[in-house]
Amino acid sequence: MSKRRRRKGLLDSQKLKRRYRLLPVLKKLLPPVLVLAGGVGFSLWLKPRLASSGFDFLRNDERPELQVLASIGVEDEAPIREAYGQLSAIHGDSLPQFAERLHQKMGLRSITLIRTAPERLAIGTEPFAAAMIVELDRRRFATTDGIIFGELSEGQVSPLPVLKGLNRRQNMTRTANGTFRVSAGNQKIINEALLAIQEGSKYNIKYRSLVYDDFRGISGDLEASNYRVTLGFKPYSNKYMKLEKIIISLKERGLSSAMIEVDYKGKAFVKESVL
Repeated sequence: MSKRRRRKGLLDSQKLKRRYRLLPVLKKLLPPVLVLAGGVGFSLWLKPRLASSGFDFLRNDERPELQVLASIGVEDEAPIREAYGQLSAIHGDSLPQFAERLHQKMGLRSITLIRTAPERLAIGTEPFAAAMIVELDRRRFATTDGIIFGELSEGQVSPLPVLKGLNRRQNMTRTANGTFRVSAGNQKIINEALLAIQEGSKYNIKYRSLVYDDFRGISGDLEASNYRVTLGFKPYSNKYMKLEKIIISLKERGLSSAMIEVDYKGKAFVKESVL
């Protein structure tokens, strides 16, 4: 008697899937994950400490790009970039100190730092601009607001007017950024001469040299002619109005040399001469 063959159903043709248990897998992966996380945490803790101890190669250089605005006075970027690279951190406390160090080191009038973008830091500088040369211990420069800086090197030629008559024996003090503080008496004379230059420019009057006298005030030789003018003491506006008319009259008469005084009790005196 033959055996009856059992008919296979639909479920018999399907294989049972193998079940994976999650817990054993996690037990195997957990140790390496903990080791990796611990190593990352330790490196983050150690890195700033090594950097502050002098290991600069470990310092994070993901810092804002420094953009030097050369159009407003920076001629040599190297000192700026060198000082920037030496900063151990870039934040609100370090940047003002950075600017102050550059301000003193480079002899600049001012330095401005601007965060133009999260990844860009712009630095702008204002150099000292000379308006006059003053004869002190040596020939130095003066700005329009009377700050004394630098010096005229030997053989250097400048188109700026030269102020004489200062007390050259009085002491000067050098400041942190390379400028000079002069005596109160000399500073007053310098300011008077600068005012004379500024007021004269409104009437197209420019000086080649200026001289101060304790009794007569400011006198000067004009740049484009052989006229010597005695202005006296400020205010100068009314004196320049008279001087302008006198110069026009002299030129119309063909006189290229004269001594002009506009400082005597509201009157003007002209001593003409022909070269």
